Amino acid sequence: MGNAALALFSSTFFEGQQITDQVNVAYLRFAEQWYRLYFECETIFWRMSEPPEAAENSDLSYGLLLNDLSGMESVVGQTVQSVAYTAFESGDVRATIMFTNGKSLEFEHSCEADSTRLAG
Repeated sequence: MGNAALALFSSTFFEGQQITDQVNVAYLRFAEQWYRLYFECETIFWRMSEPPEAAENSDLSYGLLLNDLSGMESVVGQTVQSVAYTAFESGDVRATIMFTNGKSLEFEHSCEADSTRLAG
């Protein structure tokens, strides 16, 4: 990618009082371009995207929350060094984005739970 990450957003799915999918969707911005990360069984893929927008939820029983994680100094303003993907026999997948400062973002998708979590 070569450019510094300028923004990071995640869309979180909740049901009642519980978060059931920490990272339903992730958005990263490099230069003027947004990218959306999709998480599915056996695959994680990127696509160019429009900027993320807050979801309109009809009630509090379930829905999506948009989290602006652009304050993560370990990520925002840092240049991507590499991206590595790992697939597991169970269908789970992991994407690790390494930055030149030695920090990383790691997205782990559980196929069975159909949920993704963020470490980084």
